[in-house]
Amino acid sequence: MLRDRSTRAGLKICMTCMAAQQFCGINNAFNFSSTFLTQNGISAATVTAIAVLMNVGNVLVTLLSVWLMDRAGRRVLLLGSSVAMVAAILLLTLALSNPGQVWTSPLAVVSVVSFVMAFGIGMGPVPWLLPAELFAMDKCAKGSGIAAGANWLANFIVVQAFPALSNSLHGLCFVPFAVVLVLFVWFAALQVPETRGKTLDQILEEIGAGRTQTKSDAARARQDRYMGGL
Repeated sequence: MLRDRSTRAGLKICMTCMAAQQFCGINNAFNFSSTFLTQNGISAATVTAIAVLMNVGNVLVTLLSVWLMDRAGRRVLLLGSSVAMVAAILLLTLALSNPGQVWTSPLAVVSVVSFVMAFGIGMGPVPWLLPAELFAMDKCAKGSGIAAGANWLANFIVVQAFPALSNSLHGLCFVPFAVVLVLFVWFAALQVPETRGKTLDQILEEIGAGRTQTKSDAARARQDRYMGGL
C-alpha cells in the first residue's frame, strides 16, 4: 500500500491519527488515574469522583460528537479536540505540581474530566471514521486493518511505558503527551483534509491520490464498454 500512490497518503494520515489517538495518553487517564492522582496528593474521595465523572462525561460527549460530526466537520473536531486536550493537560500538571493547596483537588477534577471529554468530541471518534473516507472501496478493508493495528500497537507501547514515566516525572507525567498533541495539531493542520460533504473522488484528489484513482476508474469503464459491446 505504501508503493501504491492511491493509498499512500491515506495510509500516512490514518496511521498517524490512530497512533496519536493513543500517544495522547487517554488510556492512561482511564487505566492509571487512581494511581498517579493518589501518588501526587489527591484524596481517595476525589479520585472516586473523577472516575465516575470521566465515564459519564465520555458517554455524553460522544453523543454530542455524533451530532456535530456532520455539522462542524471532522477536521475541525479533530483539531479543536487536540488543542483542548493540551489545555487540560496543562491544568492537570498545575494541579499535580501543587499538592496540598485548597484548589488542587477541584482543579484535578476539572482537568481530568475535561481531558476525557475533549478526547471524546473529536480525537476519539474521528480517527476511526477516516479510513472509510480516505481509501477507495477496494482498499478500504486493508487500510482500515493496518490503521487499527497501528492504534493497538501504540496503545500497547503507551500503557507499558506509563508506570515508569509516572514514577520518573511525578506531577509532570502527562507533559510528554501534551508535546505529542502539539506535534499532531501541526500535522493535522497541514495533512488531514476536511471530508464532510465530499465525494471519495474529491477527497482522493485533495490528498494527492486522485490521478491514480481516475486512471483505474477509466480502465474499468473501458472494460465495461468492451464487455457491453460483446
